Amino acid sequence: MPHHLLPAGLRIRTFPNPSEEFEPLRADARTLARYGFPARPTDPRLTARWEHVLRRPVRFVEPAFEPLPRRLPAAPDIENTSIWAGAQVSAPAGDPLRWVEGTWNVPNVYPPADAEDGLWYSASTWVGLDRIGSPSGIPDIIQAGCDSNAMRSGGQIQRQVKPWWEWFTGDTFWITTFAVSQGDTLSCLICMEPGSTDQALITLYNVTSNIAVRFEITRPPQVVPFTGSSAEWIVEAFQINDSFVPVARFGEVFFDNAYAGTLGNALLGPGSGNTINMLGAPNQTIAEGLIETDNLVQVRYTG
Repeated sequence: MPHHLLPAGLRIRTFPNPSEEFEPLRADARTLARYGFPARPTDPRLTARWEHVLRRPVRFVEPAFEPLPRRLPAAPDIENTSIWAGAQVSAPAGDPLRWVEGTWNVPNVYPPADAEDGLWYSASTWVGLDRIGSPSGIPDIIQAGCDSNAMRSGGQIQRQVKPWWEWFTGDTFWITTFAVSQGDTLSCLICMEPGSTDQALITLYNVTSNIAVRFEITRPPQVVPFTGSSAEWIVEAFQINDSFVPVARFGEVFFDNAYAGTLGNALLGPGSGNTINMLGAPNQTIAEGLIETDNLVQVRYTG
């Protein structure tokens, strides 16, 4: 299986694409591992989730990556932040989280009413594992999702959509061969490899176009070890280098099939966690997270 060395010593492993006749629900454990599919669970509840995800007929493409100079600020307070809106759930004591999934609509964003001409505005949608609870006090997080950007220029609105992944505090990478458009339905599954705290499998699936990518990432040398402390479903206003990218008008984003699982096979959702609101100055709510059901999160732009 191909291995790729990205900047800063980051290692990626990609997988061969199966034939069109391949049926993961019928495959044995060795074949699943060869093609980069998550192992079949033993718990009946998790088996139902596994079958729901893998029964989709999907065409995989070979991922390619381009560095993105993103820097995530330090872990914010759980309930109010300057960059995140959505929901978060913490792992039970002594039972770390091992995987997270979610399905959401990539928002068709607009610049805000008072937008500057020629300035990009963005809403970055993603799911992630880990964030808080590191013994060193330094946050780490494995996350994957999509930037949806808009800019007003000369009376016209320009847009771009860029899927990406990151293992913070390592580098961020765009996935250049995975096509996503505003309005598409995107699904993401992030799994730690069995028995490992250094390797994770990321699968991104464009439900609308029936295209997917999956690849295994290795913890960058500078990143603290994975703890499995939390899972997130987030709309973010991010930073590139030292510049803040202001949030776009994104309307509403719904994270459905929002599940996270622990080493002990506990199945959690945002309904047992916390909502997160994005605050501007002076403490104005820009976007808010709402729990619709145990496994459905609404993130609403309030401006």
